[in-house]
Amino acid sequence: MKALVIIDMLDDFVHGALANPRAQTIVPPLRELLRHARKESWPIVFSNDAHLPGDPELTIWGEHAMADTPGAEVIAELEPAPGPLELISPKRSYGAFDGTDLDERLRGLGVDEVVLAGQHTHICVRHSAYGALIRGYAITVPRDAVCTFAGVDEEDALEYLRTVYGARITSVEALIGRPVVGDVDHETPLGSGYDSGGVLTHEP
Repeated sequence: MKALVIIDMLDDFVHGALANPRAQTIVPPLRELLRHARKESWPIVFSNDAHLPGDPELTIWGEHAMADTPGAEVIAELEPAPGPLELISPKRSYGAFDGTDLDERLRGLGVDEVVLAGQHTHICVRHSAYGALIRGYAITVPRDAVCTFAGVDEEDALEYLRTVYGARITSVEALIGRPVVGDVDHETPLGSGYDSGGVLTHEP
């Protein structure tokens, strides 16, 4: 069973302390993917930074997404609807699995594949993909529902996930079986309809 894991689509990462303009470009396809996951009864996880004073990340990025503050809330466009199949999973480091009970919660729901979305492709999505790999999950990443920040090559970040972690790189359109509705700013290539497949044909 697939689970959709939405990583750090928080006010501080979209509008606030560490605002990333590229994050706005992935909101329409991510909203469509979220709608599809709910319709298909996939488990959905919002993996959210929820930092406490003294967390190591704060020495690198400064104060952001502090627990129980508005900056640590999921943006309104993707508002969670918590329930048995829609989980909030706070984290204090990059990876969705690190220091959390996410693995146990997904196992309890029969999940064997994670669809990783959100930001940033080269940081928290990457660390979450590694966490998924070493725990035996299949990994899918829709390229139009993740983003890096300015100055980082999105294609390089996706290729790393494919070649090193065996992630299947696809698109929201391919996952939901229909075109994405809404205007999307194509600041970075979105590769509509592209699907890399999941089998490596060469050594990384």
